Amino acid sequence: MASETALNFLPQDQLTLAYSQEAQELCRYRSLALCFLTFDTPISQLMNAIGIECEHRLNNLKEVAAQMAFDLPLDSSKLIDISAINQNNRHFFVMDENRGRQLLIDAEEAAKASSMIFSKLLKINAAPELRQLLTTFVKQKKSEYRVLKECREQWKLALHDLGRAS
Repeated sequence: MASETALNFLPQDQLTLAYSQEAQELCRYRSLALCFLTFDTPISQLMNAIGIECEHRLNNLKEVAAQMAFDLPLDSSKLIDISAINQNNRHFFVMDENRGRQLLIDAEEAAKASSMIFSKLLKINAAPELRQLLTTFVKQKKSEYRVLKECREQWKLALHDLGRAS
């Protein structure tokens, strides 16, 4: 039954899903860049750079949609990540190590999930026009996940070393 559903997944649906997923990623990375701005500028810059990569992927999706004569229903420039504005009355900005650690863990988990989503989109893809684009996205998403995982691990070590030095 699952394979029948996959066969009925139209290219326009794949484009819309990929676009929606990437637009959510863009919002999350923009929010994370802002959250870390006052606590850890290099992390903020990393999140900003990953957000810029999201913008590039969104533009690539728009180009492919136009080539395939499909309209994408979303405009990424008007998106706001509402979930990041009020997270159970927590501070928006990172104020301590625990908050920063949790945001990095959440970012890593979300990057892993996003990588899996794009891998599944590639696996079920039947449109030759999307094959190269999705293949590239899968590689990028796997790299994004590895970078965030390494960032979290290095950040943890750096904070531990700072605590020992004081």
